[in-house]
Amino acid sequence: MLYLGFSNVHMEKLIVISSQKQSIIDCKTNEKTYCGENYDEADLIALAEGLGDEIIPIAGEGGGGLRRSSKEGNLLDAAAPFWPKELVIFMPSSVSWYSQPEKCTVLLEDYEIKAFGFSRCGNYMAVGTSSTLDIFRKQETRM
Repeated sequence: MLYLGFSNVHMEKLIVISSQKQSIIDCKTNEKTYCGENYDEADLIALAEGLGDEIIPIAGEGGGGLRRSSKEGNLLDAAAPFWPKELVIFMPSSVSWYSQPEKCTVLLEDYEIKAFGFSRCGNYMAVGTSSTLDIFRKQETRM
């Protein structure tokens, strides 16, 4: 994986750019659709067939950044207490990894984390390394 980016219009859609292809993953259904490569590493943006003219910000190998917080106040952060391995940590609202690590969740531990972040709606999180992609979905609450 080289780059990731969430659509700001179709908030369940994740653009994934690898050295072989570009695809759109529907985080709600897990459906993957391949599309033509159309991204700019200098401006860290991508376009994708099926998402209209939306310019999607991407993050990964060449920099950039995805949302590190959700509208509910949940946070994602990276730490390297056992460098060179890095951790991607989920912190629920009003909780800090540094003062309450027992209330946090380590989502991934790896040597080469490329990008991680929330979708605009906060229902999805993605963590990408040079060889893996993990997508997390917020659990729906039932009344």
